Amino acid sequence: MKSKFICLPIVMLVFSINAIAQKTYTGNEAADRVQAQRRIADDLIDKKSTPAQIEKAVMILKNAIAFLDSVPIKAMAPTNAYLYYRRSDANRDLASGYALLGQKDSALNALDRMYANGASSGVIKFIENEPTLDTLHDEPRYKALIQKLKNNGALWQNTAFNTPYKTNLTDAEKVAGLSLLWSQAKYNFVNFDHANIDWNQTYLDYLPKVQNTRSTADYYKVLISFYALLKDGHTNVYVPDSLTSEFYSRPPFRTEMIEGRVFVNQVFSDSLYKSGIVPGLEVIKIDSVPVISYAEKNVKPYLSGSTPQDIEIREFSYALFSGPKNKPLSIEFKDSKGKTINRKISRTGYHDVKGLKTMEYQTIGNIGYLTINNFEDNKIVKQFDSLYSEIAKTKGLIIDIRYNGGGDGGIGFNILRRLTDKPFLSSEAKVLRNYSRPNAEPEWENYGTGQWSPNGKIFYNKPVIVLIGPRTFSAAEDFTVAFDYMKRGKLIGLPTGGSTGQPVPFNLPGGGSARVCGKRDTYPDGKEFVGVGIMPDVVVKKTVKDLLSGTDAAKQKALELLNK
Repeated sequence: MKSKFICLPIVMLVFSINAIAQKTYTGNEAADRVQAQRRIADDLIDKKSTPAQIEKAVMILKNAIAFLDSVPIKAMAPTNAYLYYRRSDANRDLASGYALLGQKDSALNALDRMYANGASSGVIKFIENEPTLDTLHDEPRYKALIQKLKNNGALWQNTAFNTPYKTNLTDAEKVAGLSLLWSQAKYNFVNFDHANIDWNQTYLDYLPKVQNTRSTADYYKVLISFYALLKDGHTNVYVPDSLTSEFYSRPPFRTEMIEGRVFVNQVFSDSLYKSGIVPGLEVIKIDSVPVISYAEKNVKPYLSGSTPQDIEIREFSYALFSGPKNKPLSIEFKDSKGKTINRKISRTGYHDVKGLKTMEYQTIGNIGYLTINNFEDNKIVKQFDSLYSEIAKTKGLIIDIRYNGGGDGGIGFNILRRLTDKPFLSSEAKVLRNYSRPNAEPEWENYGTGQWSPNGKIFYNKPVIVLIGPRTFSAAEDFTVAFDYMKRGKLIGLPTGGSTGQPVPFNLPGGGSARVCGKRDTYPDGKEFVGVGIMPDVVVKKTVKDLLSGTDAAKQKALELLNK
């Protein structure tokens, strides 16, 4: 079958490529097709392969590039990065094939095409360490290409700024770090309209602040507060590893704001639980300061969040107890009977910490209840498939993503593919493009919507309800947008965190790092949810009474609707 595909005469080859291109492909499907051809070719490109095998691989890759040049595949590439960069990959592979055949000029031409199409400096290690390209290393054109890639890397990877950690960075390093944060946001950040800020003036205001810091730890606090002003959950500053335990250590229990008060709602350590730290305890004071005042002063100024509900979760759930590893917390609690309990609690040193499971399933009556707490594990879809024989027996399904902070959007979309028999759309995306001309302002480049086909083998056709809340974030919101837009079922709970996008990561002086949101997502019809949150069809607010009684009101509402 492979040889039949490879050995087509040139006239038939052109005809076959045109015929293939006439098939309707989405951008992702076209890219997947090229990836499949590359995998076949890569198995044949090896120093141990025969010339005939390598020639077959070269023909496969030339076919793949011809496919990328066909209409309308070529027209889709500028708005689909996954498709666009397959041309670079195919030319890089083609260079290996030509090099093994002794056709150095053809190999170097392929590498030049790879570079012209767009190749990051990260490809240098692959090219230099790829045995199939060894014969090119002494060629002047090869050396010139490597140097261009290295120069690009030094410029765009900001290697001069990647200085090591020390307890107090130089003034030059501090100014460089702030300047890098400013410039990366100025040219890449897609949500300035949400921030409502004069970014250039803010940069000027912060220059003396960073210069007046007396330690790297204090410097990073200033940087964190600088990016917090952008009001975006995917735009953050992270401290160097050497400072992680000073900034982020926290005991293994979480709290949440309910009806204007702060309560323990999750405990992840059995020893801590047995010591009396249990859900339902109200937090009154931290280090002798009323809890809300403590949070407003010590936590909120350093939080990057896209919506009020996102900030509230970060302030009173994720970051409330974060701080130095060796500094215990003095916390005043009150139990349900009004008794005051004072405890000194270590931030670290627990050896029995258990987090939330990635996925859990149970049947409640004849309703399926599936909890997915992240989209980070590639086994999630296989796990869903393994559960499907049980899920299929139910008359309705609840998918709970209230604690899902995101991960890989594709995992969520693959779950949705099993809940429909029709194609569906995911978010519309756009990025900024900067142009080198006087007084030019960036312009939007639309990437279009994601297009997904049904699984075809698994189709759950019963009613589905999705539970959402302010911890539903990032890729979990991408899932929710697609579910909502395809009108597959109701959303129950509270508005989501309102933040997704593709962060642009970069390193900072002293070993820290940062990211800035470089992709703006909306519903396929343009409806905004970043900076707002995805609104539930049925709002269910958690009450103190619910917490103390162990009632999950949103879950109960979903069961009620599905049992009607």
